[in-house]
Amino acid sequence: MKKSSKIPADVADFLIQKNIDFKNGAALLSDYSEDLLKKDTWIILTDEMLIIAEGSSSVKRGDNAPVSVFQCDRFKTIPSKDIKKIVCTEEISTVTVSATTNDGEILLFNASFSVKDDAYDLRELIDTRDENFCLNREKLKAFTSTDDYCSKCGRRYADKGRKFCPECVDKIGLVKRLSVFFKDFIPYILLIFLTILTTTALGLIAPYASTKVFYDDVLKESGKYYGMVWGIVGVIAGIRLISMFAQMVNGVVTAKVSARVILNLKMTIFRSINNLSLSFFTGRQTGGLMTQINRDADSIYNFLCDGFPYLITNGLQLVAVLVILFQINPLLALYSFITIPIFFFTYRYLLRMFQKLHIRHFTKSISYSSFVSDIITGMRVVKAFSKESSEEKRFEKLCEDAENCGAEVSIKSHKIYPLLGFVLRLGVYIVWAIGGLEVMNGEMNYGDFLAFIAYIEMAFAPVQSISNVSNWWSNSFSALSRLFEIQDSVSDVPQTENPVAFENIKGDVIFDNVSFSYSKGRDILRNITFDIKAGETVGIVGKTGAGKSTIANLLIRLYDPDSGVITVDGVDTKTVSAKDLHKAISIVSQETYLFRGTILENIRYAKPDASDEEVINAAKAAYAHKFIMSYPDGYETMVGFGHKDLSGGERQRISIARAILTNPQILILDEATAAMDTQTEHQIQTALDKVTKGRTTIIIAHRLSTLKNADKIIVIEDGKIAEQGKPTALLSQKGVYHKLYTLQAEAFRTIGIGE
Repeated sequence: MKKSSKIPADVADFLIQKNIDFKNGAALLSDYSEDLLKKDTWIILTDEMLIIAEGSSSVKRGDNAPVSVFQCDRFKTIPSKDIKKIVCTEEISTVTVSATTNDGEILLFNASFSVKDDAYDLRELIDTRDENFCLNREKLKAFTSTDDYCSKCGRRYADKGRKFCPECVDKIGLVKRLSVFFKDFIPYILLIFLTILTTTALGLIAPYASTKVFYDDVLKESGKYYGMVWGIVGVIAGIRLISMFAQMVNGVVTAKVSARVILNLKMTIFRSINNLSLSFFTGRQTGGLMTQINRDADSIYNFLCDGFPYLITNGLQLVAVLVILFQINPLLALYSFITIPIFFFTYRYLLRMFQKLHIRHFTKSISYSSFVSDIITGMRVVKAFSKESSEEKRFEKLCEDAENCGAEVSIKSHKIYPLLGFVLRLGVYIVWAIGGLEVMNGEMNYGDFLAFIAYIEMAFAPVQSISNVSNWWSNSFSALSRLFEIQDSVSDVPQTENPVAFENIKGDVIFDNVSFSYSKGRDILRNITFDIKAGETVGIVGKTGAGKSTIANLLIRLYDPDSGVITVDGVDTKTVSAKDLHKAISIVSQETYLFRGTILENIRYAKPDASDEEVINAAKAAYAHKFIMSYPDGYETMVGFGHKDLSGGERQRISIARAILTNPQILILDEATAAMDTQTEHQIQTALDKVTKGRTTIIIAHRLSTLKNADKIIVIEDGKIAEQGKPTALLSQKGVYHKLYTLQAEAFRTIGIGE
């Protein structure tokens, strides 16, 4: 779907034929039809009506030139005053958009997930009409804005606020950006160019010495160096030896410089990734992101090591050879390049074609790598449901798609480029024929003819290797654009340039009319308002998916609210640096993660300068010390991928120790004891009661009995605060909290557990 303030001429002509005035309205282009078929579905909204025009554009013969004609398969109009609201229903991979009217529900169109935001924008445009059903002009202006679309191709930018289109990327700009990474290696680059010039110069001398000089000056009795066979052979061998040494130096220096440049590039990309918000990672698969970084960097490295020196050397050599050929025999030189225009005209088309093929191959490879990563990570689930055979079929399909795309590139290269090479060499065959006749007629020396043939082979050799150049070129620029796309990604949680000082925190927390949604049109929190006094222990309860953990994510600023303000000690969290905020607030999440390393390193991760004694005290407070010391290596026990596999409760206790270590003024426990047995939970609860004294504590829990000592309970239901107050007061009100508590108590009694 593409929002637009302009409608294509063929669609506009169609609407004019229908007597529809669309100049002061808004237009959208959806990618699916009413029947979920791939079609162009235009949606035009004006003050008077909503128009649906579904069909396709085709080119037909006109009076003077071909013209584009919109062939409409479905046309529908709905008066604006009859539309009560727009309903967007998200299915598995599409959004179904319908209108609620006086006559009932009317299906308008379907759209893919990648452009669902436009559907929600259309809904907002309908919702903000005035009492006369006229569109809000400010909303209309924003709706028809093309800021989120590429001005060249009209495609939506992947990230709003960042005008980057991979289809229209500026290749010269990419080269300039990459050149910045070479500024620290200028002496080495000068050495590389010196070796390239040496190799090129010697490469030009060698054919002259081995043909013209050898035949005309050494083998002929009238030659200047007649009989000096060993001398000229020694000169030729010396030229080859010096050239080989220069190539060795070039290869070694190029490899070292390229490795350092790629290292710096990877570090730059990794820093950019670290600065991005959590939403960047939730929208991408881990395997795909890892493949993108590693494979793209390797593609650029290979180009810098092999492709770039090849292009420079052969480019200089080609220019020099052309000059030499025209000096030897201008007419033969013209004949030899008679097919060059055809070659380069065809090559320009092929370059674009292969670039698209490489992009498609990369996309399939990303899907394949992401699938493998997901399956390995979720192998426990696969085996639990005996889905090995079905996953094998999925793997085969994705692997086959990736391999087919790779094979398509290779097959087309092997089909097209040999044929193109033959066309190119037609000029050489012409030279052999005409040059041979000139030698027979005495119009040209045999040595000159051999030298001409040798040089023309030098000129055509790099051109014939154009398939390698094309692959290098397409791969490298595609890889470079993808890496810089990551670097240019804009964080949804921008850091302030002048952060407010955030010291001596008391722990007062205020949520003031906060609303938030992870994706447009699906509100998680709506107008949440509450305050927590310093030192209070507050419980947040509600059904699964009510938005409890979202509150914690917003407080530690993993996300920013869509509206409203969150303050700590009266300071807006948006004005505080992330480092200071996370120093003041620690969270123990229900999703624990341990890095590959020792237990000591994992606990100390929160505070790298912590002493061993501080780490041990934090572990004791989390009731982790005992099980840690039961291992032979104690705190030096390796955990993480490929090492000691800890239980869920053990991992959670290490996570709690990590949070306690920072001695935060605000502590968030998000289902922190969910993975523990009752006895361990009771022990940790006792320890936490001591740890939480004097600091603000927010406890998110399903087991309501753990909140009996809380100063206040906040009940979340459907993204809103249903009620809040002391636990005893909420129970006496017999509202939502009382219902949750009663249901849970009955469930425990049913299984013979009293709380």
